[in-house]
This record gives sequence, C-alpha cells and structure tokens, in this order.
Amino acid sequence: MRGSVQRVVFALLAAACLGTPSTLLAQRSDVLQRCTEIGATGNPEAGRRCNLFVQTLDILQPPLGMAVSGGNPVPGTASTLGMRLGSVPRISVGGRITLTGVDFPRVVDLDRGGETGVTLAGLNVDAAVGLIQGASPLPTLGGVGSVDLLASFGMLPLSSGAGFRSGSRFTWAVGLRGGVFRESFTVPGVSLSAVYRRLARATLGDPDLVDTDGFLDLNVSNLSLRAAASKRILGLGLTAGAGYDIYSSSGRFGFVNPGTGGDAEYRVSYSGFRNNRTSLFANLSYTLLILHLVAELGWQQGTDLISAPLPANAQVSTGSRVFGGLAARLSI
Repeated sequence: MRGSVQRVVFALLAAACLGTPSTLLAQRSDVLQRCTEIGATGNPEAGRRCNLFVQTLDILQPPLGMAVSGGNPVPGTASTLGMRLGSVPRISVGGRITLTGVDFPRVVDLDRGGETGVTLAGLNVDAAVGLIQGASPLPTLGGVGSVDLLASFGMLPLSSGAGFRSGSRFTWAVGLRGGVFRESFTVPGVSLSAVYRRLARATLGDPDLVDTDGFLDLNVSNLSLRAAASKRILGLGLTAGAGYDIYSSSGRFGFVNPGTGGDAEYRVSYSGFRNNRTSLFANLSYTLLILHLVAELGWQQGTDLISAPLPANAQVSTGSRVFGGLAARLSI
C-alpha cells in the first residue's frame, strides 16, 4: 500500500510541474490573439472589450478557487493523524466557511464601466483519514513518512446582485497529506499536502445576451500545494503555512458588438486557461477533548494587468486579497 500512495504523490507533483510561467503565458496569449482578430474586423473597440473579458477571467479565477479551498486543508493542525489502535486509523471530520472578496470589471454592463465587488463564501465539509502511521526514529520524534487521505465537498453560493446567475456551485476535492514530523512535546507538526479540487461551472451575465450585453462562464479546477507547521500549548494551537495554487478553467465568454463594423455579437471559447498563485495562512485553534474550533486568516497573491488595450471606461483592480474563515472539527 505504501508504494501505491507514493505513486499517487509523485503523480500530483508531476501535475504541478505543468503550471510553469511560460505555459501560463502561452495559454493567455492564445485567447488574446482571438481578441486581436476580433478587433481587426473593423471595430477596434470590440477587440478592447474582448481583452477586458480576458482580464476579468484572470481576476475571478483565483478567488473562486480560494473561496472553496481555504488555506489549511485540515483546519487547525499541520500534524498527520496516524493510527489510534494498531491498524485502526484516526479520522477527522469538520465543517468550515471561507470568505474572500474580489472586485472585477463590470463586463455584464460594458457601457457603464467601473467595477463590481462581491464577497465569496465557500461552505465545505472536510474529512481526513490516517493511512500510514509513519516511522519514529527517536522516542519523541514520530510520524516521519506518515500519510493521510483528504476529501472535501461543499457549495459556493453566488450573488445574483453581482451579476451571477443565481444558485450555488458544487465543489469536491481529494488529496494526500504527508507528514515530515508529527507534533509532540518537543517538535511541531510539519506536513506537506497536495489536493485536487473542482468547482462546477459559474456564469456571470446572460449567455443569450438578452438581459445583459456580456457574459462569462467558467469552471475552476485547482491543484493546491501546502506546507504547514503547527504547535499546541495546553488547549491553544497555532498553525502557519504557505501555499501554491495552480488554477485551470474552460468555458466561454461573449458580448454584443459595441460598434457597427464586424458581427452583431462575439462569442469566444477557451480551455486550459491557467493561473498560479502563492498564499500565506495562519490558524488559531482551541481544543476541547475531540472538538477543535478554528479561525483562519490568509493572504493570496494578486494578478497582473494584461499587456493588451482595454476600453477607456474600464476599471481594473489587480491587487492581492485577504481571506479568512471559521471551522469546527472532530478528531477521533
């Protein structure tokens, strides 16, 4: 079984290598090239509006992913679970809410310009199961090479007031957490994790271009890599960590032609649109027997302004963002 787990870990790490900066740039350039072609049909403003959709996709993708993943994959601890008795694994189950905000260009009402702000609130149920106990090279040093199986599912409600089609998007995730050290009296818990997550398709605006003059839809897949350390003193615990997320989306966007040249409307499909983002997070937890109450605060890297012309009335915010959350977890 240990060999099978190691093969899965290597596969997840290999997938992370696909998100190199040169690959990300090439995929973004493919969509921007389509916008250049639209602008060359006799209406440069249509090309600029197309570029604005690419910028909006670039802005929206990471916070949608962060709202459903959060920072720490197991809130309140970086220590792997291990075994309770013999080969009986320990289990952790909990619920959490993660909040983050984002401002994005008003692409559903292009003539007004400006931005729309929205707070995203992801709701998830998380579970972890100890798979491999790990080695104990010293009396107070254990969990070396231990492995936990991670799983999660939840919902991301989207606000119709911000232009999204009403409803909640389903999300699920599966991954592994490997122990460097398990927390003990002398050492903190230290672990590395890799989690793959999918968020169902979200739609901004009216795809029929009747109620709005633009729309954007996308799904989000996310490979979350995390490194974290934790230590508990009496009932209080502190966890700190760093993350690297690789986001990928496919979908389409469209808009009504703002001028007279070219087609009456434009629709652009895309796939494999990728972003990579770094993040930092900290957890403060309180433990009462098997119950853990956790508060999380984190930071996610912002995006860049694309190197293509945008409409004159466009407003674009590309800065970093803060996320936070609350969780309750049972560990047995």
